[in-house]
Amino acid sequence: MLVVEDDRDIASLLSEILETEGYVAVAVTDAASLQGQLDPRPALVVLDLRLTRGGGDQIIGFLKERGLGDVPVLLLSAASDLPDRAKDLGVTAYLAKPFELETFLLAVQELT
Repeated sequence: MLVVEDDRDIASLLSEILETEGYVAVAVTDAASLQGQLDPRPALVVLDLRLTRGGGDQIIGFLKERGLGDVPVLLLSAASDLPDRAKDLGVTAYLAKPFELETFLLAVQELT
């Protein structure tokens, strides 16, 4: 699994939670860090919509350019227009921040 979140603390926490649940997770904080993390192919991308350096749309475009457009994406955001943004980006699922841990894990389970 690949966690893309610009807040290092949140990225670490999400990765640790996923690993505790038995998943292999790698966290990156921006699009530039993605390059070396796409092999092996991630089973799921957990993506913050609003990144400091490049937004979720840039990351999704990056994935599509590299033939990973079919990898499920769980979009995370506190944006008020999250449902519309998720639909526009064509992501698999989304969760509004803040979210419950159980809700996050259930979404991950359903997408993997």
